[in-house]
Amino acid sequence: MADPDPADGEQTLQHAVEAADAYAEAVRATARFVQGLDDLPEADALVEYAHLLGQEESLREARTDALAAAGLTVPSLDPDPE
Repeated sequence: MADPDPADGEQTLQHAVEAADAYAEAVRATARFVQGLDDLPEADALVEYAHLLGQEESLREARTDALAAAGLTVPSLDPDPE
């Protein structure tokens, strides 16, 4: 069996970094949107907000997958039910 190629690990980690950065930027875009609101949102603002949330969710999933591929996983973040 061949040893794993170190370049593969570097590419996997680089992809994880890029995915995490993209998700962080999506969250910042949502924050900028909310900061720019002057009043309660109108219908067009709700459409933009829905679009931003969709981007966040998509990029969060991509980030989670990329980090899992790099070996960064946790079983659950939910508190233990007691």
